[in-house]
Amino acid sequence: MNTPSMLAGGPRAIVTGGATNIGRAITEALLAAGGRVVIGQRNIAAASALVERYGDRVIPLRVDVSDPAACRRFVDAAAAALGGLDVLVNNAAVTGASAIAKLADITPEHFENVVRVNLGGVIFCSQAAVPHLKASGGGVIVHISSVNAVRPQMGALVYAATKAGLTSVTQSMAKELAADGIRVVAIAPGDIALDHATETDAAIAAKGAGGDVVNQTPLGRGRTADIGETVAFVCSPAARFVTGVTWVVDGGLLA
Repeated sequence: MNTPSMLAGGPRAIVTGGATNIGRAITEALLAAGGRVVIGQRNIAAASALVERYGDRVIPLRVDVSDPAACRRFVDAAAAALGGLDVLVNNAAVTGASAIAKLADITPEHFENVVRVNLGGVIFCSQAAVPHLKASGGGVIVHISSVNAVRPQMGALVYAATKAGLTSVTQSMAKELAADGIRVVAIAPGDIALDHATETDAAIAAKGAGGDVVNQTPLGRGRTADIGETVAFVCSPAARFVTGVTWVVDGGLLA
């Protein structure tokens, strides 16, 4: 099986939501490994700083991962722009205050939006990527999950359910795709300091959530780079025997 960092020029990668926060850190970690990255965003202007810094090694393309047809068009265009595909990172998700809704407040619209993005986007981007990964002789699919998959955050019922669902999705995909030399791994971040963290924390707290996770980590709040570097490792030859697992990267939160 080919592993991305074994290929000349580094991995040819897609990172959905790869322009901001954890997604940006993943993009930069894959670039540091010598790769080229297509960033999928609803608003591609968010990638302008990365394009300015890295030039044509970063290619922003517009995508709404809640739309299965858009997922396929995006992945096909990304693979064409890269000249093939070695890595798909499914990072785009409904997160933060937008993901918060207590049981009594869940609407059909909230449910559908979170599920379509957090599970549907993962499944349909992965489905579209598989033929391109097979053509490359194998590769890696990484799903960005959450510690909420194991310890649901109060007030984030639907969000936590989608992240728990990714554990099963990861296992199923890994079994189905192993014969094609494709590894599938989920990374579940704990409490990570994001851009505008103070405002984000306040918005989540205003909806009655957050207190059971924020500032509860023995090693302190993590950096986005902690997740980016973990993803880069998972996509490297050093992780060649790792598939079908959800790796919790939480600084001891669950200890």
